[in-house]
Amino acid sequence: MTVKKAYVDVADGQIHLRYVSGNGAVPTVFLHQTASSSAMYQAVMEQLEDLAPLYALDTPGFGGSYRPSQAPTTEYYVDSLLQAIDALGIEQFNLFGHHTGAALACELAAKYPQRVRKLAMIGPVQLTEQERSAWRSSAVKPLTIDAQATHLNEVWQRVTHLDQQPIAYPPSVALATREAIDTLIAGDRWHEAYAAVFNQDFPAYLAQVQCPLLMICGEADVLYPYFQRACDARPDAQVLELKAGAYVLDQEPAYMAQVIREYFR
Repeated sequence: MTVKKAYVDVADGQIHLRYVSGNGAVPTVFLHQTASSSAMYQAVMEQLEDLAPLYALDTPGFGGSYRPSQAPTTEYYVDSLLQAIDALGIEQFNLFGHHTGAALACELAAKYPQRVRKLAMIGPVQLTEQERSAWRSSAVKPLTIDAQATHLNEVWQRVTHLDQQPIAYPPSVALATREAIDTLIAGDRWHEAYAAVFNQDFPAYLAQVQCPLLMICGEADVLYPYFQRACDARPDAQVLELKAGAYVLDQEPAYMAQVIREYFR
């Protein structure tokens, strides 16, 4: 089964996407983490032909999508991605988001309840204002590109380390290379998605979601310390804790495909 690629036009440029054609009644849309791209869903999509049609979109500023003219807000991202979904002729859909993608998916589901049939999120960003401020100070840093190529090591450290320590459930060299390349493609503006997320009132949007909800997080995920808080805020949600980190979709694609299949059917 082949995952294909395409572009759709939106108001400010073109959105790049991966897709699998199919005859299912309800399409599934995937939104990626920062600073990845739709490539992070390739392995899972290859195992979900029975759930097709499937669409994984590159957020503006990442992957093959256009670069916004100025620093976006989550509202801007959601509007642009929804334009792409409209351009694909999709009415109602299932929605899956990972980290930044979860923040955008939650806002989209809250604002357009008639469009989203079911919502699933890995790493819901259930932060207080004080925590968001701390994250803005520590994580929202542009990539400094110089002729000595010190940024190459900086990017490699970013995708393989956390707080200067190797991350748990580390990526393979091939996976780390793909993630590093995606970060380099986003370039000196990769951090703008983080800035947007840490300025978003995620708890308010989570409270407004009307559709069925699945929240997922790995024990080694950087957002795991906030996961129980998100679960407490939505006791009606289905919850799945994993022995995994941030790369679970690539490292356990068969298992995650089954989770997605069972939930969205």
